[in-house]
Amino acid sequence: MAYSPLTITEPGEPESFAYPSINQQLRLIWEDLDGDIIGPIHASSAEVHIYDAGSSRFRKLAGVDEVRIDCYVTDSRFAMVCPNYDKGGGWVGGGAALLLNAGSKLLAAGRSRGNALAGHLRYPWLDSILFQPRQGVLTAETLRLAFNSEGNAMYLQLTLDRSTDTAALAHDLMKRTVAYRKADTSPLEDDEAEGFNALLSARPVPLPEKGTMAVYKLPSSWPAGSAAQYAPPTLPPGPPATPPAEHPEPLP
Repeated sequence: MAYSPLTITEPGEPESFAYPSINQQLRLIWEDLDGDIIGPIHASSAEVHIYDAGSSRFRKLAGVDEVRIDCYVTDSRFAMVCPNYDKGGGWVGGGAALLLNAGSKLLAAGRSRGNALAGHLRYPWLDSILFQPRQGVLTAETLRLAFNSEGNAMYLQLTLDRSTDTAALAHDLMKRTVAYRKADTSPLEDDEAEGFNALLSARPVPLPEKGTMAVYKLPSSWPAGSAAQYAPPTLPPGPPATPPAEHPEPLP
């Protein structure tokens, strides 16, 4: 079954590397690897997409809108929680199997009290980090985190608060991903190390043209939900939560 970066979660579920845990107050439980925690960054919608080889396009598996999702950037993951996921547009997915993680007790449909929509994407799972800044009154700040699961290309897309600088956020996530991969215990091949170093030494990617997304492509990644055995015992502190150097202007 393909990994879902957002699942309906309740307090007391077994802790795992694959899925986040929440407490009785429906807040995320932090780990030692989280280190410094930045947030919340607010999102109003989230969608999970998977590539369909038959149609040669991505199709939406699940989504929620008109809600408030609290997003956090840590030294090891991008984490999210939404206690009121049944408000607004609600959480709509492709069946219970997508919504529930393996340890969930929420087998009875329709229960929304005492649980939350929660999830995370750990940095070693990220294949690409894409962003599209607000480019007009009717557009939004958009962040897309691409990953792989069970041989499928997938992505999580978030509509962020208009006060969020998605260019700075994407650059920060890239740097944290590189720092994590350099600190984990899985040896990097020479080409992987060169690729990660090149990302760090390059200028931030230019802002995208209207209707397109800018991208940071990672040299390698692990399938979502995996690589717990390579988790580093400690992590270097993450970069300061400040915007990166000034971006080049987008093409006309």
